[in-house]
Amino acid sequence: MKTRIIAILFILISTGCMKDVLDVKPLDRISDEDVFKSEPLAVVYLAALYNNIPIGFPGQVSQAHMTDEASVPYSSPGPVSGYGNYTLALNTGMYSWIRKANYFLERINTSTLTEDQKKKLSAECRFIRAYYYFDLVKKYGGMPIITKTQDINEGIDKLQVSRNTEDETYEFILKELNDAITDLPDTRDAANANRATKSTALALKSRAMLYAGSIAKYGTVQLNGLVGIPSQKAVTYYTESFNASKAIIDGGKFGLYDKLYNPVTKAGNPAANYQNLFLDKGNKEVIFQKAYSNPDKTHNYNGFNIPESFKPGAYGNSINPTLEMVESYEYIDGTEGVLDIGNGTKEYSSPNDLYKNKDPRFEASIMRSGTPLLGKVVEIYRGIYDENGTLYQTRNVPFPKDPAVMQVGKDGPYTLGDVGKTGFYIKKYINTTATVPDNKSDENYIDIRYAEILLNHAEAAFEGNINTTAALDAINQVRERAGIRPLTLPELTVDKIRNERKVELAFEDKRFWDMRRWRIGTSIFSNTYVHGLWPYLKYNNGAYTYIFKIVSGSPIDLGRTRLFAERDFYSNLSGYISTNKNIINNPGW
Repeated sequence: MKTRIIAILFILISTGCMKDVLDVKPLDRISDEDVFKSEPLAVVYLAALYNNIPIGFPGQVSQAHMTDEASVPYSSPGPVSGYGNYTLALNTGMYSWIRKANYFLERINTSTLTEDQKKKLSAECRFIRAYYYFDLVKKYGGMPIITKTQDINEGIDKLQVSRNTEDETYEFILKELNDAITDLPDTRDAANANRATKSTALALKSRAMLYAGSIAKYGTVQLNGLVGIPSQKAVTYYTESFNASKAIIDGGKFGLYDKLYNPVTKAGNPAANYQNLFLDKGNKEVIFQKAYSNPDKTHNYNGFNIPESFKPGAYGNSINPTLEMVESYEYIDGTEGVLDIGNGTKEYSSPNDLYKNKDPRFEASIMRSGTPLLGKVVEIYRGIYDENGTLYQTRNVPFPKDPAVMQVGKDGPYTLGDVGKTGFYIKKYINTTATVPDNKSDENYIDIRYAEILLNHAEAAFEGNINTTAALDAINQVRERAGIRPLTLPELTVDKIRNERKVELAFEDKRFWDMRRWRIGTSIFSNTYVHGLWPYLKYNNGAYTYIFKIVSGSPIDLGRTRLFAERDFYSNLSGYISTNKNIINNPGW
């Protein structure tokens, strides 16, 4: 273990996470005893555990691609089936980090630190361990609950632990978080802002217990409870979620971001406000995040997702929002978000006219033709019709009637190549004021924010039949901050609550797990195409108008349909079975 401790410390020091803590002793002489008699060194150990909570910005393929939020633009296959066996839905390697957390909890209790230090550091580690187990249970259902450091000398039979039930796993997470809430501090200073507090643990409890409630209400108990939770426990878990959310709401430490828009006075710009929420670091809505800073710790979200003609390097275009996602955004008067394209014949003088009065979160989250970006506009159109109805659609070739204009927009859509194909690009989290070189992005990844707590509160209150008035108030706070009409009590339905969650938390790695826990994946993707919307120009005597056509099949998703199978509600454990003969695989795998 000494070697492992040194390795962890070296990594953290070399990346700037430690400064003067180790000046008292050469690095190669630091032992376990050094770590567990020094609070700063114990915190460094925890920093490694935090860093391996499975959150953060994705690579070129993200969780959005596994949902109806987005299509993959690449010529190589993306995830259109086998979701329970896809990389982003797997993670039995988490047990190596659970072992490190268990080791920390064992050693900290025998350390020379004060009792108060031990309690707070142990609570922090329990929060992290609860997060590890939540990642496992939402992917696999019930998993082995291991709370002590396993020793290879104990023999392979003792190391190969059988699965606990899904209910037992959620109960363990609940106990871990309750214990953490008791001993974690109420607040942290600025230097420790990304470490857990009571509110952070309450927020994770709000989320995890909501998931458990959904599994109990909509799932089926199988394999003697290894997957599924008895239906009679749904209200119990919904109530736990409701109470955790309520504690955060009543605590008043967090609030909806409102620097650029006041939902009470209606002063400001709701779209700019929502967009800036994800770029304004350390704002009051953020409850738990993974922090980045240039040049020490960066990612490539901007590089992976910037539209084609704005690329600073080799990447771009990754997340292509679908028409299904676009039309999930209502209009500001609360009417459904279906676009009026007139069967592809209705003409608009500008793309702006098609999207007029759309939920401001649409403009803040998704780029479409005409979106301002870096001093220019995103240029999306598939081709140009002349006065005779002849269509010109060859890339990088001028339109004969107006040679200053290309036949296809600089940002596509194109039928070939790794470029945008749905007619939309992602805007959320993108720096729209400066070009960011590849691998130099430093926006923080917001994992839990106050808006999710309100939505958790609303869903738990409604689904558990706990307090529909509280559910309405919570969801309307989110809608009013967005700049759209609040709901009335008769309008409040499960579908409205789910759609509000879909648009408010779009592209934030929540949708796939919602599709699973609500058991709606099979109805969303049943040999189903996702759709795009392609603009076309119509030329008439030197003037242009726009028409829009719905597109499905090739080139979107390479012409493949999406299939979410029943077995995809849980992930494949075959990789874990290869190392543990006592593991039973999930249904269908």
